[in-house]
Amino acid sequence: MSLIITYGFFGEDEAQRNFLEKYLHQTFPDTFIEDENERWRFRAGNSTQVDVLLPDALRQRALLSLDVLFVGRDIDTEHKPTIATRLDLYAGKCKGHPAVLMLPVQCIEYWLWYIKRHREEPGRNTPLESQPRSLAKQAIYAGTKLVARQVEFANDILVDLDVSWLESRSDSFRHFHKQVTDFLSQYNKTAST
Repeated sequence: MSLIITYGFFGEDEAQRNFLEKYLHQTFPDTFIEDENERWRFRAGNSTQVDVLLPDALRQRALLSLDVLFVGRDIDTEHKPTIATRLDLYAGKCKGHPAVLMLPVQCIEYWLWYIKRHREEPGRNTPLESQPRSLAKQAIYAGTKLVARQVEFANDILVDLDVSWLESRSDSFRHFHKQVTDFLSQYNKTAST
């Protein structure tokens, strides 16, 4: 018997939501479904709103009886001590809640950039997070500011999502993916009892 896990997303932008949706659909087919009603309840337009409204989003998750809340927040830096501090901060805020943190270093476009580069330059392995954010966004969106067009570019890239390969390139993606697999293991144990 297959279980369907209902989830909500609370994060900075449509790029994160889109990445999450494609990742879950490709990596765990027929497992996750987003609660469409929650989409209008959990809104944040930027990182500050994610920080301030996260406790409310966690409460809404409980009120809606969602199985898990995915929290998307760009770390906005490549400096490892700051990254560790931010990871601990968000883990603390979500403690006791079924939540998975999606905290890309700099911004979600770096994960997309890794995937794109793997397709276009398969042997190239240099880290990208130290490159300016503007380069990442240019590499992915080719200068467009239209969100619908950005999603189209991202979807074209995400066709080539190779989770194992991306895990080997991005610490922040590896951290995210591990949380998802840990959540699934725990959820399946709980659901079978």
